[in-house]
Amino acid sequence: MSTTAQVGKDAPPPAPDPGALSARRAVGLVAGREINSRMRTKSFVLSTLGLVVALGVYTLIILFSKEGPTKVGIDRDAAALRPMLTAVADRATDVDFEFVTIDGGGEGASGDRAEELLRDGDVAAVISGDTAGPTMTVERETDPDLLAVVNAAVAEERTTRELEREGVDPVDFAQRVASSATQTKALEPSGNSAAEQFALILSSTGLLYFFFIVYGIMLAQGVVEEKTSRVVELLLSSIRPWQLLAGKLIGVAVVGVTQLVLLGGAAVVLAEGTGAISLPTAVAGTLVTMGVWFLLGFFLFAAMLAAAAARVSRQEDLQAVVQPVMVLITTPFVLGIALLSKNAHDPVIEWLSLVPPLSPILMPARMLLGIAPAWQVAVSLVLAVAALAGLTRIAGRMYANSVLRSGSRVPLAESLRLR
Repeated sequence: MSTTAQVGKDAPPPAPDPGALSARRAVGLVAGREINSRMRTKSFVLSTLGLVVALGVYTLIILFSKEGPTKVGIDRDAAALRPMLTAVADRATDVDFEFVTIDGGGEGASGDRAEELLRDGDVAAVISGDTAGPTMTVERETDPDLLAVVNAAVAEERTTRELEREGVDPVDFAQRVASSATQTKALEPSGNSAAEQFALILSSTGLLYFFFIVYGIMLAQGVVEEKTSRVVELLLSSIRPWQLLAGKLIGVAVVGVTQLVLLGGAAVVLAEGTGAISLPTAVAGTLVTMGVWFLLGFFLFAAMLAAAAARVSRQEDLQAVVQPVMVLITTPFVLGIALLSKNAHDPVIEWLSLVPPLSPILMPARMLLGIAPAWQVAVSLVLAVAALAGLTRIAGRMYANSVLRSGSRVPLAESLRLR
């Protein structure tokens, strides 16, 4: 057993010279060292470019997965009904139909052409016959939305003809009827379709989850590496353990925020340029909010990961001690995908998004969807800051009690022991 292991188990870490460095200077030097050593690596540049490319591919998938308007064929006998069908479909916000004229849908060659179009999937239905009582032919099942549009168009067409016959101006009559229409008001209007909402949920929760995992593990591996190489002994001869931990946390957080901002900016450019996803109105505020939650979540999780990593001296033992923290990071990501995608307004997800360590992933997703009231955001921030203050004190104690211990894994009870 090494001398460090024998001494470190029963004695406190050697106290650094209090006059060597101020606390701010010590933390700043460690943070600067982390930033310079990580941001200048090829892995940082390549990973950033790779993630930007992945965002581009994801955007293309969303664009190509969007279905165009459903085509509906109209034969020549019913062609006079086409303007009314288009007008009725345009007024319906939840349907998208395109009406195209074909050779016909009746008997003979025209009927064969309509049947061919239906079986090939070129059109969803064919409308034929007299405008007063047309026939809609489909391959298997009738689309209820399309049937409603056709019935409404036929009714309006018939009403227009009857009004003209009675000498009443159809346009003036329609304006008077429209002025009496019922107005609708949504308490929480949504500007995104279901597919866009899922994309926002996946991108926000997935991005934060990815960064918490990647940079948290990066920090934990760095702690073990410094213990193995005994660099930590040299560092702690000049600064205190909490200063070293704080500097490492701040340095890695700056690197993570830098990459997050670069990816967020690229995501905004792609979304605005392609129109694939409708972003919130205050995009800059959204990015700032994501940055704040990243910092809160990162400090919360990374402090625990660093403290856990300080208990071991080999990279092979790292997975076992960080596994409980990894569960805390994975749980809100899984809940976010499952619950938010099913019902974003579920009271369960609302209350879970207030509680740390779930809030750093769940609350940003709800804010991005525009469904998080201001008071819930404020409560979740206060609770997250309080949890961060308490957990960092515990993590700092574990780190200080374990970082100079080499050899076998430091028991959890000993790492938490007050000195």
